[in-house]
Amino acid sequence: MARSSDTERALDRTAGTAAIFLVGMLRRRREWPAAPRRVGVIQPTAIGDVVLMSGLLRHLRQLLPGAELHVFHGPSNAPALPLLPADVVGHCCAFKRPWRTLAALRGARLDVLINCAPWTRLTALLTALAGARATLGFRSAGQYTYPAYDVAVPYSAARHEVENHRALAELFGPLDEYRPSVRLPDLSPRVVPAVPAGRLVLMHVAAGGSRAREKSWPAANWALLARRVADRGWLVGFTGAAADEAAIRPILDAARLPPDRCFSLAGRLSLPDLAALLARARLLVSIDTGIAHLAAAVGGAVVGLHGPTRFERWGARNDRSVGLNAPHPAAGYIHFGFEKHPLGDRVMASLSVDAVAAAVFSQLGHGGPNVSDGSTPARQGDETPEPVPLGLFESI
Repeated sequence: MARSSDTERALDRTAGTAAIFLVGMLRRRREWPAAPRRVGVIQPTAIGDVVLMSGLLRHLRQLLPGAELHVFHGPSNAPALPLLPADVVGHCCAFKRPWRTLAALRGARLDVLINCAPWTRLTALLTALAGARATLGFRSAGQYTYPAYDVAVPYSAARHEVENHRALAELFGPLDEYRPSVRLPDLSPRVVPAVPAGRLVLMHVAAGGSRAREKSWPAANWALLARRVADRGWLVGFTGAAADEAAIRPILDAARLPPDRCFSLAGRLSLPDLAALLARARLLVSIDTGIAHLAAAVGGAVVGLHGPTRFERWGARNDRSVGLNAPHPAAGYIHFGFEKHPLGDRVMASLSVDAVAAAVFSQLGHGGPNVSDGSTPARQGDETPEPVPLGLFESI
């Protein structure tokens, strides 16, 4: 499904809820298959959502080594499929043409179908009609999707999204740990040794989805942060899709830094290449977006900037990640992803450059690159930093 408009969400809430309750009244609850051989997962939109549910696929592969795993996704998160930790059969679905998606679901002849979307009634309805022997999804407060499922797992907006996916995974068997997990791709064969990744601080300024504007941090703040980081000897690279160049260019202009010290990588990296770079860069500073989750999944260090969302709910999850929550009284109003607030545009501006810079330099250490003052977070290889991949900097 493409990111939904307000009208589509209203239609989903009204007609979708009625349709689910009708289907729920007519369908018969089925027994859970003892040894499912074909398991499907619906994750319709964001790249970050695919990363967050990657631990579920990893767990399924461990418990069901001979099963076929099918992922029903949309065009917007298709680039994340090669990063998944288990071999999967991908089905790129146009969720706005539900009859086509339903045909793909029914054609897969699934034993179990899991809907990872916590609130959309369309995906819940498709799950109920897919012909799977058993269905699994979330019971989300106020969303009324649970009649579509044979088993509904309580979804909590009071815990991190990773823990919600863990609750789905635990139905298939016990697990000692649960974490997002992606394949770390090899570096591109075009390697230039001139720019060591150990000196590189990446910054990601653009989010996707209907609340992208509210999640954004002011361009002037990014420019000032880039100057402070570059002044200590670090290299600053802004990541993003080609379309994000329009947001990055004003930041570079305002930062007024030499192009070999502060530059845009927007549109120059495939998602696997970006994953490889995130694993080797010294730090990522990012607003709440899928790139922060990807960095955490490959073991990278992250400073996450949160306003409409809370770090504790949606932040990057690994032991090298920290998050800052905006101090605005309206902060944290997003729980599912679609919520609005009349003061939403003001929330991120309340997060000061001083606060962000303090978190960044705490992660980097208060000296420059390769300077250890006892407070620098240890990272193996800093003494002989790895080069960054690609001919990224040939045209900078």
